[in-house]
Amino acid sequence: MTYAIETVFGKAITQLERERRRLSALDQARQHLVQDLFDSDGVSAMSRALTYVVCGGILEQLMRDLPQALSTDLVAKTVLRSQLPAGLLAILEASEFKRCATSTTSTLSVRASLIRSIAGHGSDNRLVSDFAQDLIIADGTTITTRHFKVLWDVLELPGDWRNDAKDQFLVSEISSKRNDVAHWEMDPVDVGRSKSYSDLLSSIDALIKLVDHIHLHIWDWLDQVGAAKAKALTGTP
Repeated sequence: MTYAIETVFGKAITQLERERRRLSALDQARQHLVQDLFDSDGVSAMSRALTYVVCGGILEQLMRDLPQALSTDLVAKTVLRSQLPAGLLAILEASEFKRCATSTTSTLSVRASLIRSIAGHGSDNRLVSDFAQDLIIADGTTITTRHFKVLWDVLELPGDWRNDAKDQFLVSEISSKRNDVAHWEMDPVDVGRSKSYSDLLSSIDALIKLVDHIHLHIWDWLDQVGAAKAKALTGTP
């Protein structure tokens, strides 16, 4: 089955690969720059600093587009709410959670109804409807490790969000240096000089593997949701 998430992850990979080609081309071209005509070292450093802004933007777009793709895929599968992990109730019942924030008499009824809904999740035969507007992963802040952790928590994905133990540092570095450049907290030339072209190419390779890792986990999760639906229809234990 073709999933909507394929387009989202495919776009992210394509953009990362394009950035890799840009860096590789600049690395090859820098030896031909005429050193005496302009600050070639500074220009080269600025081009490397831009990579953090590009990669941060790609991750933000991924997290912004993913909720709609996930919702589209689940709605297309016509799955029941009972076939989804309990963690997703934080999204499916988002409107009810918001109504619980006040302290009025009517709020008590809302809270009681919400508790009953959660307790009866295993037998909830309502079809999943579009929940994209309530699954806000890209919340306007720079993408950090917490955004990946939230995705794992809500979907109750198995294993670790990291493909490699170094991914924690990778995402944190992209986040911090992206902010350094975008908000001019550091001179972009200094940021660029802190990393070689080889360093950045390795970082992009690792980021591509991380995005692939997340893609495969969510793909498998969607397949398992589909398998749960098939078992429910056939009565297979």
